[in-house]
Amino acid sequence: MSHFSKDLIADQVIDQVSNMPIAEVAQALLKAGKGTQFLVGPLADHDKARDQLIDIMFEEAMERPGPHG
Repeated sequence: MSHFSKDLIADQVIDQVSNMPIAEVAQALLKAGKGTQFLVGPLADHDKARDQLIDIMFEEAMERPGPHG
């Protein structure tokens, strides 16, 4: 069973990445040290790139200390 605070963080990250232009997604992936293989060529898959960035940003958000420690 998930906790409401984790669900809230996940929803915020998903919304943030969903509203980013794909160029910004690519920049964020490069900054995180991840490749942008999903964004080039005839088989470009922007959904996979966004999913990868969501995973990265969610992990970063979970690592941040909360207001109580």
